[in-house]
Amino acid sequence: MHKTKEQPTELREGFTNPLKQKAEYDLSDHFIDGRQKKWKKVIEWILTLIGWFVLIFFIGYLIYGSLAIHFDWFLPEFKVYTRAMVLEVQHYFYILFIAFLIAALLLIGWKNYNKKRFGNLHRRRFKAPVSNQEIADMLRVDVELIEKMQNERVVVLPKNIIPEDIGVGRKKNKADR
Repeated sequence: MHKTKEQPTELREGFTNPLKQKAEYDLSDHFIDGRQKKWKKVIEWILTLIGWFVLIFFIGYLIYGSLAIHFDWFLPEFKVYTRAMVLEVQHYFYILFIAFLIAALLLIGWKNYNKKRFGNLHRRRFKAPVSNQEIADMLRVDVELIEKMQNERVVVLPKNIIPEDIGVGRKKNKADR
């Protein structure tokens, strides 16, 4: 059986959409468009550049300090940037590295345990596909209506097709509880 492609429901002559879906609001109301004063923007840029400079200088001093301590080079000291700071940060990196190794070993061990214990199990069960006839029998309608609902973009039903005994949230079901 060959199906011909029909015109979309919205384009058919005399079609009126029962559901109004066009939202009536101004999209610009949802954007934050705060104009910042020039002097605030300049202060923001200056503070950002100072922060980046301090961060890069700190990282560079740590790298050079680690190499200087290891190879016994000259290490200049500033107010907060000292040899003791470099040694302390190296100590924390050493502790973090050991913690990382312990966590990695625990996760690898856990993975291997799960694979050995549960690796061969296949517990997923899938329900058999439901045919249109089964859906029609459950809803007590014709198979043609089910196929129309699956193929059409918009389906307007004259009445609710869900039977009272299988409906969700019905008064009858609430009374039974």
